[in-house]
Amino acid sequence: MPTSSNGARNIITFQKYERPQTLNEAWELNQKKRNRIVAGTMWMKMGTHSFGTAIDLCDLGLNQIEETDEEFRIGAMVTLRQMEKHPGLAAYSCGAVEAAFKDIVGVQFRNGATLGGSLWRRMGFSDILTVFLAMDSYVELYKGGIVPLEEFARMPYDKDVLVRLVVKKQPGAFSYQAVRKQRTDIPSLNCAAAQVAGEWRVVVGSRPARAVVLRRRHYRGKRRRVRRLRRRRRDRLGQHVGQRRIPTRTRARAHASRASGPERGAVMEIKIKLNGTMVSDDVPADTLLIDLVRAHGCLSVKRGCETSSCGLCTVLMDDEPVLSCSTLAARANGRSVHTLEGLQEEASEFVGFIADQGAEQCGFCNPGFVMNTIALLRENPDPSDGEILAYLSGNLCRCSGYEGQLRGILNFLDWKKQKEAAAE
Repeated sequence: MPTSSNGARNIITFQKYERPQTLNEAWELNQKKRNRIVAGTMWMKMGTHSFGTAIDLCDLGLNQIEETDEEFRIGAMVTLRQMEKHPGLAAYSCGAVEAAFKDIVGVQFRNGATLGGSLWRRMGFSDILTVFLAMDSYVELYKGGIVPLEEFARMPYDKDVLVRLVVKKQPGAFSYQAVRKQRTDIPSLNCAAAQVAGEWRVVVGSRPARAVVLRRRHYRGKRRRVRRLRRRRRDRLGQHVGQRRIPTRTRARAHASRASGPERGAVMEIKIKLNGTMVSDDVPADTLLIDLVRAHGCLSVKRGCETSSCGLCTVLMDDEPVLSCSTLAARANGRSVHTLEGLQEEASEFVGFIADQGAEQCGFCNPGFVMNTIALLRENPDPSDGEILAYLSGNLCRCSGYEGQLRGILNFLDWKKQKEAAAE
């Protein structure tokens, strides 16, 4: 199986999986030291993790965006894709929310990653934290109550439960920009600006520091602090600032040893509708969806990066493209899952057009591309060039740089229009 550059595979392992029915139940479970709330699990694939009980908040109704005349109330389990596509957020933020979200890895990633998981970690490169800090925003914590987002960004990590984000509607203008090495890379620097009630608010996010609202004090001694932070980061990680954190070989081996121990996880029954057929299996609680579908013969779903970045493992869950390498099988329980094996008829229409453009040189990434193309054409039957490239950006391509796929899809769409016109 593919591994990180130091030879270690990224692993998520835990003993039990719980879906609490109340916030209080979730909070009580989370107080145990080795228990952890899991949101979309996308960012967890950036490293190796081992803990006791995974606490899933998906039964608590926190996957909705409520809009009133005064505010937005965004549940912790709302996905990044939901926020990206929400017309109210787009209109209020002058497109800043969409601009902040559209380049976060890929559509499959954003369909899995959640607001709560992204905000709670308060990552220095967080597009989400930066853009909402520019607004009049607050987080609701189960025990901590309503806290301004700026204060929350400075708080130490604790065992409270993030319930939702509240964004107060204040008339004004907003903008967001980020600097990336490439389109879907983690930003090296991001910035959000807002003008509300005649006052300016500027927020800057950058690794390794958390995003901050700039005030006069930030300019005094800033150069000295930056140098100190860089030195400290290099000493701690043994690599240059700006690169992804790679565990040392020793640490990775220790994690892998724990993950492969005798108590991998309690067995639970998973039932999914796989390519139209109900299947049931007894699997360890920490089983990933990729392992479940491959065990049932869906070998078109491939392992690639193991960090939620390449798109090789794309499947459709309830008709939305998701990364099966980062989705818990337990999260798919009772839901519909499609792989390429179940979509041959739909795929056969356009795969020839892509092949004609030489976009299948190695063939390894093709199933992921096909799955995401199916999702694209279902959502937008007549996409522009930019919309196609944006949608497929979550699929790694090293053969043709997306140009072959783009030409193939455009040729297919032209052929389809001609076919429909001839039939009229």
